[in-house]
Amino acid sequence: MTIADSGGISFVVPCHNAGDYLIEAVKSVVEQPLRRPHEVVIVDDGSDDDTTLKAIDTCADLPGVRVVRLEQRQGHHVARNAGVAAARMEYVMQVDADDRLATDPHLLTEGSYPDRAVETLESDADTAFVHTMSWMIGAFEGFTISSYPCREDLVARKHHVPTSIVCRRADALECGLYDPKVLKWGDWAFAVNLLASRYRRGAGNNIHCVAGPFYEYRVHSRCDRVSDAEISELDMTLLVVEKNLDFFQDRLDRRDGAAEIALDLLGQKPTRLDDLLHMAKFDLHQAQIVAEQREFSLSSPYETLRIP
Repeated sequence: MTIADSGGISFVVPCHNAGDYLIEAVKSVVEQPLRRPHEVVIVDDGSDDDTTLKAIDTCADLPGVRVVRLEQRQGHHVARNAGVAAARMEYVMQVDADDRLATDPHLLTEGSYPDRAVETLESDADTAFVHTMSWMIGAFEGFTISSYPCREDLVARKHHVPTSIVCRRADALECGLYDPKVLKWGDWAFAVNLLASRYRRGAGNNIHCVAGPFYEYRVHSRCDRVSDAEISELDMTLLVVEKNLDFFQDRLDRRDGAAEIALDLLGQKPTRLDDLLHMAKFDLHQAQIVAEQREFSLSSPYETLRIP
């Protein structure tokens, strides 16, 4: 690693036919008030529509932007991994091609999220990764239901992990990156891989949250995103547990096999109410806003008893 690479951050933007959303994503990074060395690595995952190809060319002319082209479509996680492999900086962050980083000046008064994340990682070797809250844009606007700080014990119990992870590139490579076989819940799977890898070498697994929200997650009213596909959550969870069985057995104090642990993880996965309570513990006002936005209400089969 050269001196120029040390302390810098690479933003990996995997892209398959994202159209002009890609320009929004890349510009949102380029427009960050970044103090550290940085680059944007667009990974073209076999895009074949003219709008996207023109958008890639437009972005390639922006300062600090490089393009890695895959010969044919290989999938979101392969593209992510190719970007990390090509990255030249010490730290990495994924930004999906239809998402954005927040550019509201009021949010950035204390500095950019990536800079603050790297500062945390540099100052604390026991921090595994940093994340921020996600704000939905597009078909719906508001906080995601999982907008509360991650912890290792919550990740081990299949709480949501956002895309906005900033981590050491070396850690990402050592843990095996994103598993292409995990077709859904890939951010959670990557976080588990990262934590499990650090656990095996005796490193700390603190997780730091920079609230924000500094990541803007696009919600589509109708699309063919991976997150909307019909995929067995049990099958995907089992793949992750099998790969990291030692980590789950230790952190959950279990001695049984991967199949049993995976089944229990799904049975204990947080409900929307659980998520809202975690959010309320972190920020009650934020939780109230989310409940009002989504018109949440409590219902119970005992309501007919008029229990006070």
